[in-house]
Amino acid sequence: MASLAPAPPNPVGLGLKTCIALVGVALIVRLLLAFGTDVYFDTAYYWQWSRRLDWGYYDHPPLVAWLIALLGIHATALVCGAGTIAAVWGLARDVYQSRQAAWSAAALWSVVPGGMVAGVWATPDSPLLLFWTLALWALWRERWVWAGVASGLALLAKFPAVLLGVAFLVTAMKVRRLPKGAWGTGALAALCLLPVLLWNARHDWVGIAFQLRHGLEGKGGWGTLGEFIAGQLAFGGLVILPLAFVYAFKGPREQFLLRMAALVPLLFFGYAASRARGEVNWTTMAYVSVCVGVAGMRRPWQIAAASSGLAVVLAVTLHLFFPVLNFKRDTALWRTHGWDVLRQLSTPEKLFPGMKPDSVVAVFAGNYQLASQIAHYARVPVGTAGPVRFSQYDVWGEPPIPPGKDVLWVEEDGPFAPAALTDRFEIMDEHVELVGTFQGRRLHFFRVWWVRNARP
Repeated sequence: MASLAPAPPNPVGLGLKTCIALVGVALIVRLLLAFGTDVYFDTAYYWQWSRRLDWGYYDHPPLVAWLIALLGIHATALVCGAGTIAAVWGLARDVYQSRQAAWSAAALWSVVPGGMVAGVWATPDSPLLLFWTLALWALWRERWVWAGVASGLALLAKFPAVLLGVAFLVTAMKVRRLPKGAWGTGALAALCLLPVLLWNARHDWVGIAFQLRHGLEGKGGWGTLGEFIAGQLAFGGLVILPLAFVYAFKGPREQFLLRMAALVPLLFFGYAASRARGEVNWTTMAYVSVCVGVAGMRRPWQIAAASSGLAVVLAVTLHLFFPVLNFKRDTALWRTHGWDVLRQLSTPEKLFPGMKPDSVVAVFAGNYQLASQIAHYARVPVGTAGPVRFSQYDVWGEPPIPPGKDVLWVEEDGPFAPAALTDRFEIMDEHVELVGTFQGRRLHFFRVWWVRNARP
């Protein structure tokens, strides 16, 4: 597009050695976090998807499940994370016609906390960020076929990828020009998404309905909006967030597409946060183009943005491995350590005297996260029961339970086994306890019940 012509070289930014050092440190931290922590519970959920590949799932499109099936949990996040850094480098090089600017943008992105998380734990954000960046790069270069393929893959990762299309249309309206090739881009992206839409149509549109409810329905207001802003300061960066709005409203005219690719997600999810409590990671793709924009700003701003992002990343990483501070509920440690104790559920006869091997046919939990962690660590059939959030387990249906067989009920901080489950069995024995620890700290306290003798 005419308005997207390359900009002149950027002012002197971060030095090449500094940039390479930042990227190197970021990659080392990602490896340490990936292999030094337990599997994240959402990642375990997507790993469950990868064992039953399909064109769609209750929560998201299928790309993360496909990648986990192909590459495994760790490689999916690490490859997507490294690929996104490389794509940011290429985009910035073409925007500024400068390798120095490219290295500055890549270094800035490598220490954005949200990008770091997606590059460590495999979630739909991992492929979304990669293909969002590749699609943005292709749109900038007017490579319409590649833009369509990359946009389609971004949509296969996560539905909010459609916001990049919104940013492009806003740009087209600004310059009063919609290139002919852009129609092909849209057609290719829609073609990629078509099987997902057909899957949703066969399943009462559960995936799309969930996204709309999850993002826009609930109790919102100034409180949830404040939480959103605080979360962006932590997940995006103390300096990157304010610079995002400076760039979006005051950035170079020729970078209008990149500015809109930052502003549209921030405004959309900011509005959503005013209506319901959202997730802090939803806006991470906005910071891709922000890092490219900051790479064209003066050196002090680049230093401030990189330093603040790196400080958050290193502080959290140090806490995850060498916790010194004590919190009443240490959510970061709780999410990343102590889950491996669930391996004991693979041999429940060792927990309950008198239990015969192979008498337990499934393990039930009160939520999909715990059920997924049990499945990952114990490698047993799992299901959910009770007044829990609807999930992919409800789409699949529960594991078959032949008459006379047993199951386990596992909970952490409740709820108690629902009558809908226990009424189908004759006996429910007293529970045993499993404690998940890390460096002497008790992080998880699981209660396990033996629910015996399924009724005919």
